[in-house]
Amino acid sequence: MAAYTLLQLFEVALASAILLIGVLTRSATVALLGGGLLIAKAILNILWPEGGSVYRRSLIGYSVAAIFWLGGTIVYHFAG
Repeated sequence: MAAYTLLQLFEVALASAILLIGVLTRSATVALLGGGLLIAKAILNILWPEGGSVYRRSLIGYSVAAIFWLGGTIVYHFAG
């Protein structure tokens, strides 16, 4: 198995663990962080057929994840 594949599997496992910790501790911000990281990884892989460097795809994916986390945290603050 390629090193990049192992790195992706590790990132998904880590993001899933963060999401699970957030759910089990009832911490919305931590759960949103884990979900955002999983969204980032999905976007990174969805953009793969479009081409471009892994850095460009990562920048797009993790920017969307940051917006998801920040927006979700703001919504949680005002809804809770």
